[in-house]
Amino acid sequence: MILDNTKYLVFLFIFFIVNLSYAEENKILEKYNSEIKEIKSILINKHNINSNYIDTVFQEIKFRKKTLDSMSNAVERKATWERYKKIFITQKRIKEGVAYHKKNYKILQEIEKKYGVPSEVIVAFLGVETNYGKGTGRVKVLDSLATLALQHPRRSKYFKAQLIYFIVLTYQNKLDFNSLYGSYAGAMGAPQFMPESYIKLGVDYNKDGKVDLWNDKYDIYASIANYLVKNGWKKNEAIYSKIKIKDVYVNDIFKDGDVKTVSIENTRLKKILKGNNLNSGKKYLILLSKKNKEYKLGYKNFKVIMSYNPSTFYAMVVSELSEKISQNK
Repeated sequence: MILDNTKYLVFLFIFFIVNLSYAEENKILEKYNSEIKEIKSILINKHNINSNYIDTVFQEIKFRKKTLDSMSNAVERKATWERYKKIFITQKRIKEGVAYHKKNYKILQEIEKKYGVPSEVIVAFLGVETNYGKGTGRVKVLDSLATLALQHPRRSKYFKAQLIYFIVLTYQNKLDFNSLYGSYAGAMGAPQFMPESYIKLGVDYNKDGKVDLWNDKYDIYASIANYLVKNGWKKNEAIYSKIKIKDVYVNDIFKDGDVKTVSIENTRLKKILKGNNLNSGKKYLILLSKKNKEYKLGYKNFKVIMSYNPSTFYAMVVSELSEKISQNK
């Protein structure tokens, strides 16, 4: 009997703590009543989502301070090019990328032929985003998106939209919103798509009635390729090239700082470059390190990679990793 009473008391304690936690979260949510009302209105009136489902979703939200901290301390913001490159362009990652490419060559070649995106570029995205699908995230997507939508003023508009798309995605595809995990910013699956991209650019390549970006390689590869094509990928064109700038102009191109990708006209390029063998089309100066005077010349495809993640560092490591994989495949 004593044992039974102990179990009962433990149960009551756990019940009390859980309910207290829910009460605290609901109290915090009340601060954002107007924003939540707006989100619910869009979900009901624009996307025809059941109101009971929406209420159930919002009852499960738990705000994450760590998500806000991660946004402020993202490696793209804090690292130098040298440090950032060392994280992603390692012999281990290159070797694993080559092995991954070889293992999945048949599917990758099929996707490359259909979309015109090199297979090594697709693999490089996976290598940088999730270490070839091995690390798709450990944070509940709902909590990440709700935290950023309601508690991150600078980008609240963007993340409100992503929260809305996430709820639509789970409702329409009968996904359990409580069991979907991703990055601290709400990116999901092996390619780390945000919910809007998942809905608009995800591809059900094998026609099984769903887009599975966690487990289905056909869907994963096709979705990455489709994303790039829809954002302007140019088939058989370079991503970037190495250039040499006349010494007198080196300081000039870094006068406004480094870590940028800036549009540059051919007339200016011809003036500052050593050698004038220029491809046609729009070009960009990729400024990586003011300290080390490190720069490249980017083309349309480099900017397309930046549509996936607007960081110059990110686009450069994807480009370089794809190059390494191509050289060793």
